[in-house]
Amino acid sequence: MKKAFFLFLLIVGGCVQTPFVDSRREAGSPYTVGESKPDRIAICYNPYSTNANEIIKLAQEACQQTNREAAYDGHKYWSCRLFLPHRVYYRCQDIPEDERTE
Repeated sequence: MKKAFFLFLLIVGGCVQTPFVDSRREAGSPYTVGESKPDRIAICYNPYSTNANEIIKLAQEACQQTNREAAYDGHKYWSCRLFLPHRVYYRCQDIPEDERTE
């Protein structure tokens, strides 16, 4: 019975939670104090309820704020929240000259 209840919680929690950029900030400060920095974006996600396109889209949107593009930079497993347990990193890098659209 306990296993079924725990499984139910995982399924429901995974459906409700959406991936997010882990960018905790100091109150009143524009600078991050948590995992994300302007050059390296950290995204918390659940592999059972999130697809790769959602994660990449979040990373690209975060890097576009500084006119750069996202490049995969590693993973940390079981390092975020209970229902979004994994963290993936993207490094914001300059867009190559031949790919820029202005």
